[in-house]
Amino acid sequence: MARLRVREPDTLTRVTEYVPEIVAFVECIIQNGYAYEVAGSIYFDTNKFDSSEVHAYAKLEPWSKGNKELLEEVKVDTSIKPPMLRF
Repeated sequence: MARLRVREPDTLTRVTEYVPEIVAFVECIIQNGYAYEVAGSIYFDTNKFDSSEVHAYAKLEPWSKGNKELLEEVKVDTSIKPPMLRF
């Protein structure tokens, strides 16, 4: 890392030290309706988040919203649907 001129971290943390906080955070996202569980996995509902008046999914890169080239790069599992779209 030194050859890349990357500084050493001041503090090392492990994600295992924060599992309860992470679980609580994910539960909060689910309770707010922006994520859902399917077969033991949690999925973020980007459409619901983006349709909210108080959030913008493309906030960090607004120029990439609707970019068809970027969308084509994403592998989509069409078998996973939000609970309200399952039929």
